[in-house]
Amino acid sequence: MRRFALISLLLVLGCPKKPPPYPECRSDEDCKGHELQVCIGGTCKECRDDSQCAQKPGTTCQDSICVAKPQCQTDRDCGEGKKCSPDKKCVAECSDATAAQDCGPDKVCRAGRCADQPCQADADCGSGKACVNNVCKTPSSQRGGGDCDLKTIYFGFDESTLSQEARVVLDTDWQCLSKQQARVTVSGHTDERGTTEYNLALGEKRADAVRKYLVGLGADAQKIKPVSYGKERPVDPGHDEAAWAKNRRVEISVEGVR
Repeated sequence: MRRFALISLLLVLGCPKKPPPYPECRSDEDCKGHELQVCIGGTCKECRDDSQCAQKPGTTCQDSICVAKPQCQTDRDCGEGKKCSPDKKCVAECSDATAAQDCGPDKVCRAGRCADQPCQADADCGSGKACVNNVCKTPSSQRGGGDCDLKTIYFGFDESTLSQEARVVLDTDWQCLSKQQARVTVSGHTDERGTTEYNLALGEKRADAVRKYLVGLGADAQKIKPVSYGKERPVDPGHDEAAWAKNRRVEISVEGVR
């Protein structure tokens, strides 16, 4: 009688199911005992969300794997003197080995920062450069931009919208740039007022406004590099409205013909 009762109970409850071969699974329970912890879509995976990555500090769940959290998404996430690398890490703005690529033709790399090369006369600048307002500059005709005389774009206080005057200037710039196969950098700048973080963001918006306008005119977006220097590179060191108006700007520089 007891054997009959046990058999009847087993028939009602069913025999215990054998777990599927690892890494197959029906539930999280099947993944226990392995480094991978949760069952996702019938396969044991390392994580479903960030809670499973808590035992690995500094990681986040991505594609069911705990990976290192990115340090940045854009340059402004990295702070002064740093940039966001392609692998989302904050690195020095430049290096001696790649200064020309990182800083352009008219800057030098000093302690990981792109800086102007000061001068008193053309002889201080080396071959192919001239001393302009005590800063070494490369004539546009020698930078791969042909004879383009690229004008600076200016902005109103706390503004990143292109004025009608700025659009006319860009139209003229594009008439020359469109004849070249050049890569260009558009660098956004601000006046000295406001925090470093705020001005980096504002400079980025200004550079992006110029980039988008040039793309709208027909420029190749892949050949335009927008950067922001915020208030770190004033052309006028004064502390009045006349100086601030000169510093609220975007400069276009030609990197070379490709």
